[in-house]
Amino acid sequence: MKTHTAVMIGFLLSAGMLAAQAPTAGPPPVVSPEVRPDGRVTFRLFAPEASNVSVTGDWPGGIHSTTTPMAKDDKGVWSATVGPLRPEFWIYTFSLNGVTILDPRNIHTRRNTTRIENTLLIPGPESADYMVNAVPHGTVAIQWYDSPTAGANRRAYVYTPPGYERGNQRYPVLYLLHGGSGDEDAWFSCGRASQILDNLIAQGKAAPMIVVMPNCNTTRIAAPDFVPAPPSLPAAQDPGRFRRFPESLVKDLVPFIDKTYRARTDRGSRAIAGLSVGGAQTMYTAFNNLDLFAWVAAFSGGYPVMPGAGIDVPAPPDAASLRGPDLTRSIDPVKFAALLPQLNASANNRLRLLYISIGAADTLMQTHNVVKQVLKDKGVKYTLMEFPDYIHEWPVWRVTLKDLLPRLFQPASRQGDLR
Repeated sequence: MKTHTAVMIGFLLSAGMLAAQAPTAGPPPVVSPEVRPDGRVTFRLFAPEASNVSVTGDWPGGIHSTTTPMAKDDKGVWSATVGPLRPEFWIYTFSLNGVTILDPRNIHTRRNTTRIENTLLIPGPESADYMVNAVPHGTVAIQWYDSPTAGANRRAYVYTPPGYERGNQRYPVLYLLHGGSGDEDAWFSCGRASQILDNLIAQGKAAPMIVVMPNCNTTRIAAPDFVPAPPSLPAAQDPGRFRRFPESLVKDLVPFIDKTYRARTDRGSRAIAGLSVGGAQTMYTAFNNLDLFAWVAAFSGGYPVMPGAGIDVPAPPDAASLRGPDLTRSIDPVKFAALLPQLNASANNRLRLLYISIGAADTLMQTHNVVKQVLKDKGVKYTLMEFPDYIHEWPVWRVTLKDLLPRLFQPASRQGDLR
């Protein structure tokens, strides 16, 4: 009886193992995306019942994006090859029978407010600083802080440089602001800020620093995927909205960081920078509080949102070659300057750096040129970067961050070399 039972158990185990090893019907193995050494990329999707599949990505960059039809093989796998793509951090999605979907074989995604898209990093010298390389890494903490000015407990991402936890050194601080559609996660997930910081610090190009990435939208206490936003008034019915975050930053966030982190608290060790609407918030914050900030940088400044400064303008002659917001909006230079009472020639002796930048194919170029003229008329010195072929997009803001960081918190002699 025991022998019979042992034989039966052995038979059942063997049968189970054979069944587990036997080929089973199912979808064929699919690799997507497949990046080739020459920069060409093949995308694949198993969708045997689909009638139409395509891939849309933000390549080749600038004003253009590309939708490429995919072809189906006899196993039901759709594929398309694009490129070669230049080294960059690209985004893409699939369209299946007219419905936008993610690539199910690619776990790499980014969230840009309410949009989720796949990401693809093409390796090369231009994108090396966006990669997680074999260098010492900083820490990114999700930090809650109380903001009586905004009437809420709010959230920020805080980067501390490699070795922060093991030492007692104090560090300069950069406040890095997102754009109008972003939140506290934007510079981390879309801007690759922590990778850029790790790599530039390891290369000796950037000073070790603390970087604070707050949520600049005071109608939200945190990113919308974490805490749903309560109903809010339209901007036109909430005239104090623009000023609320700069006031909160100065009254609540800066003191919190100074108290909670090993931050150097002199104004020469404090910088503020931002993109788009965050660029406008940067200028407003800085030029109402030069006692706090000695380093100021505005990327693709969205100045038409500043209260009372926006005006309607005709579309420029080259409108078809531009992309971004506010194509037919600009600013009244007098009203813009009135919002920045410390924007005058005396700022030259107080600022270590005023940096303004933009992609040359950005629809905000008209406004950017008005700001340059205001700075000239006021006698304010500044460092200018205009990047050819870029629009109002994350690729130019990553490039700009890479260009800005080596300029911050440097001795005057080196800063002069970088200008």
